[in-house]
Amino acid sequence: MKRLIYFGLLAGGINIIGWLVLDLIFQGDEFDFSMGETLGYTAMLIALSAVFFGIKSYRDKELQGTITFKNAFMKGLIIVLIASLIYVVGWEIYYPSFEADIGEKYANHLMQELQSQDLSASEIAAERANMDVWMEKYQNPLYRIPITFTEIFPVGLIVTLISALILKRK
Repeated sequence: MKRLIYFGLLAGGINIIGWLVLDLIFQGDEFDFSMGETLGYTAMLIALSAVFFGIKSYRDKELQGTITFKNAFMKGLIIVLIASLIYVVGWEIYYPSFEADIGEKYANHLMQELQSQDLSASEIAAERANMDVWMEKYQNPLYRIPITFTEIFPVGLIVTLISALILKRK
């Protein structure tokens, strides 16, 4: 079990390091949200590779090289839950310290994209109003925490499913 916790902490830590690296890459520049999203999910997948290695380590060292799909999936799920918890806690610390204005930057980015799509002024205004409501809600941690959790957890489930399929061995 300690091994699974270690791999979960490792995956969560790698994600947090990813945020810091992205901050360094885009420091002082206009943030490219499309590139940031791609790099962010790439870092997430790299971090979640710890699920594969955690299941493999558990199988090889604790179970003498055998593991069922169900057991592998459950062990991977433990790693993903820990990584997701670290991700959420990390964001709750990181967001107010380094990215408190990310909502406004993202809203401006979306508005620029909408203006380039030949939408009417009323459609753009309606989207801006929706974005303002969302930004207001996002200030509340009870709203923000589940959103943050759903950024990483579904990706972790997919990685766990694939890892369990690859690593199952009778």
